[in-house]
Amino acid sequence: MNEQRITALGALTNILLAGVKLTIGTVSGSRALVADGVHSLSDLVTDAAVFLGIQAAEKPADETHSFGHGRYETISALFVGLVLGAAGVGVGVDAVRTIVDAVRGTFPNRPGPVAAVVAAVSILTKEILYRVTYRAGVTTGSPAVTANAWHHRTDALSSLAAFVGITAAAFFGPQWRIMDPAAALVVAILVVYAGGHTVWFALQEMTDAALPANIRREIVQEVRSVEGVNDPHNLKTRRLGTTVAVEIHIRVDGSITVDAGHHIATEVEKQIKVKFGSNTRVITHVEPIVTRTGVLREDLEQRVDNLRTRERTDLLHD
Repeated sequence: MNEQRITALGALTNILLAGVKLTIGTVSGSRALVADGVHSLSDLVTDAAVFLGIQAAEKPADETHSFGHGRYETISALFVGLVLGAAGVGVGVDAVRTIVDAVRGTFPNRPGPVAAVVAAVSILTKEILYRVTYRAGVTTGSPAVTANAWHHRTDALSSLAAFVGITAAAFFGPQWRIMDPAAALVVAILVVYAGGHTVWFALQEMTDAALPANIRREIVQEVRSVEGVNDPHNLKTRRLGTTVAVEIHIRVDGSITVDAGHHIATEVEKQIKVKFGSNTRVITHVEPIVTRTGVLREDLEQRVDNLRTRERTDLLHD
């Protein structure tokens, strides 16, 4: 399932869940379910943001955006995180006020049992939606879709907290009714945490943070395995939405031809694109190694001939 379809599915689900939770929560007097409904409503807002971000990111590179529009997805993910945080703070403030009132002796009303049923259905629905969306985000490499998947997971966890709180408040004595706003507070904390997590990673990407160290090591190993490459160094990496940008310096025998050096650099780019996809942006800087004998030159020229033979073989197979 592609990015737009999975986002549309999430939006439809959130419309239904938000409507049911807010209605049943209000009628049954459950603050926890109302808080969970607000969370689902914020999901709907972020679904719209992700959808618009994906559409913008799919635009090809142009004169004003030489590296494409991938950062629009990052902006979308940032917006998702900010909305999550704001929604969590609002729900948390209301829950704290209700808990304070309960401590002072003014207990909230007993929520209806139907609220617990709605929370249980929400747990199952949102967990399934999380798994499907997360798989789509990993497959496409979309930070916005992945962020939205975690939004679904926090909604499932918040529904779980709501279920526990509503059940305790509905089926035990008046002193247990504080569990409903307590569950709403747990929901708020989960939502704020998810929002902060999403904002952090979006800001990392927007400030051109490098890829994780283990990924960088893998890139160097892949480049080093290319015939004719010596001492890959000065690696620079960053993300551009769903695209990865890589810049690396390599050393080759300075006595080989420009054409031979170009073939080696092209092979390096192919190796990197195999790992990250054909849209990966790769810049390879070639530096010469000055040799005193023709031994290294002959060896490298033989390797280049091998590369050309392999290329012709691949073309025949294609």
